[in-house]
Amino acid sequence: CSWMAGIPAPILSSTDRIENTEWSAGLKRKKTVGGRVPGFKSRHRGLNFVCWRNKDKAGNAIFHKTGRKSGVVVITGMNPKQWVKPGEKAHWRIVIHVRASQPIRPYTSVHVDWTHRSLVFVNMPLPLPRTGDGVIGLDRGCVHTLALSDGIFMDMPKPSKAELKRLKYLQRKMARQDRANEAKGGKTAKLASKRRRKTLNQFNALQGRIVRRRNDWIEKTTTRLAQESVLIAMEDLDVKAMTRRPKPRPDPANPEHYLPNGAKAKAGLNRSILSNNWSRLMKRLDDKMDANGGKLVIVPAAYTSQTCHRCGHVAKENRESQAVFRCVECGYMANADVNAAMNILSRALAKTGGGTA
Repeated sequence: CSWMAGIPAPILSSTDRIENTEWSAGLKRKKTVGGRVPGFKSRHRGLNFVCWRNKDKAGNAIFHKTGRKSGVVVITGMNPKQWVKPGEKAHWRIVIHVRASQPIRPYTSVHVDWTHRSLVFVNMPLPLPRTGDGVIGLDRGCVHTLALSDGIFMDMPKPSKAELKRLKYLQRKMARQDRANEAKGGKTAKLASKRRRKTLNQFNALQGRIVRRRNDWIEKTTTRLAQESVLIAMEDLDVKAMTRRPKPRPDPANPEHYLPNGAKAKAGLNRSILSNNWSRLMKRLDDKMDANGGKLVIVPAAYTSQTCHRCGHVAKENRESQAVFRCVECGYMANADVNAAMNILSRALAKTGGGTA
């Protein structure tokens, strides 16, 4: 196997890294907090490796354009002398014909899947052409996914009533099939049930359609915001801590029983927060603002919903309801989410000096 000498050392040492660091760390984490250990890749994923293409043809993967959307990738390497058999050449070359769907960037990595005969150029996102130089503040919420400081609301598409009804029906159907299969052959029998697998495939297909629709909205919305704005302000929210389930409280009179801790109501709020993908929205905005030279400013979230944007008075009574904001000091009235978005923008301008520029 002289060709193995041409594989980069980090790929060959990945198994040692998994065994020495990730595997032991996973076992320790499982014993303490209850996690899972790293699994090995399936043999169906195939043999793959990554090489580099540089601008001045210094990399070991060179792309030659042969047509408008076609080209040839030439990957070269050299085996060490001690691994070369008598009569064989030390240099080797692989030629792969490819079709490129977009222009190839000067500095990129090339991912080659040898088993499935595919090749992918891993490019950084191209800069987005900016169409405006505005500044805007964003407030993330449950009723409205995004509330902009200029009074515009952006709502993520939700599943229809028919889709939710279908999902609930399929879940109950799988539960009935699980009980029937377990009664026949134990817990592992449900994995061998053809009807159960068919129901699971239907559930995954419908759930995947909902997720793709949501991700499409996120990509289009963040692209539009990044193109129209040079500065976007968002509040710093710890979504993981916000969606953590409350711990059960033991009853002092009877330690075997637990007092109600509002977990049922908190579960509904957690589902609403997670369904709006607050973290993914901020991550995609950060990536696209960096790509086009813009700036995403993260400001503290404390009291943004209780502060009056006009006079700056902070009071819990200012927030009459989820949607109504009425300042008890100056009488300023506005939508609560829009008022919070304006406060977020003001804090970002004060942080960056944009308000006095």
